[in-house]
Amino acid sequence: MRFDADLAFSVNLPSAEEAGLDLVSGTVKAAGKTITIKADSLSIFPSLRSIDRKALNDLATRLKNAGITIVIDGPKGTIASIGNVKPNLAGLIGASSTAVRIGKPEAFKDMLGRKKNSPAIEPMTVPATLFPLLPTFLKRYHRRPTTTHYARGGGRPRIIFVRDSESWDGKAPKILNVVDEVMEIGSAPGAKLVLSGLDPVHARIVHNELDEYVLVAVGNVGGSAGLNPGGEYTLRSGARLEMGDWRLVFFREEYADHGRPFGGRNGGEFAFQKPQLNPRTGLIERDSNE
Repeated sequence: MRFDADLAFSVNLPSAEEAGLDLVSGTVKAAGKTITIKADSLSIFPSLRSIDRKALNDLATRLKNAGITIVIDGPKGTIASIGNVKPNLAGLIGASSTAVRIGKPEAFKDMLGRKKNSPAIEPMTVPATLFPLLPTFLKRYHRRPTTTHYARGGGRPRIIFVRDSESWDGKAPKILNVVDEVMEIGSAPGAKLVLSGLDPVHARIVHNELDEYVLVAVGNVGGSAGLNPGGEYTLRSGARLEMGDWRLVFFREEYADHGRPFGGRNGGEFAFQKPQLNPRTGLIERDSNE
């Protein structure tokens, strides 16, 4: 495991005056297992009196065990280094830790006299519940995946439609959210989606008890469905439908698209998706592409 970073940041903090803001800038750089955080003002750091020593020691020990070093620099030099460091007497006395090395006094002396409740940014204090440490980088650390069976009707199911390339009028495709339990598509004025040139009722989208959206063909439907009248097709995000001169695509956010277990295309289109339990049927559900 290694880190590579070269970032810059700036933040507006309340100035020492009664009104106004001071701009504090800094950088975060990393190479290998050493991360250096540098700011051009000590006002971004909390009062030394407000630091939770136990939380600091816990964090420093975990960093040391992982072989990681974090160096905190101010405008006058290094304030402290934590993690995989060689401790000094100041760290042993001031922090009671063998994983903390305190810098020279001139680097942090302006923080000594600051009142306990005066840090500019309270979240800069060390969090007490930082665990697991750096989960993004830890190998063999696995989070329990969630299911794609979201709340019924979730994921904003919708139809995006436009005329085909030969009769397209140059206008952007239109979008219709699928909110009805049964939505008719056709040329009849009473249809939910009225498309000229089709049969009065050309197809229906039925929202069934399994929270699936199923296309029921009344006329011929081409595209990925490829249905003759009377045929049915379960819609998945990206399904392409051809009806007369119209081209329609069904979309539903993948966290609710049941055909993509555990969050969708996590590793790419051909990635293996683990089977998941369908809470509505009690059956094991596999990727629709398998």
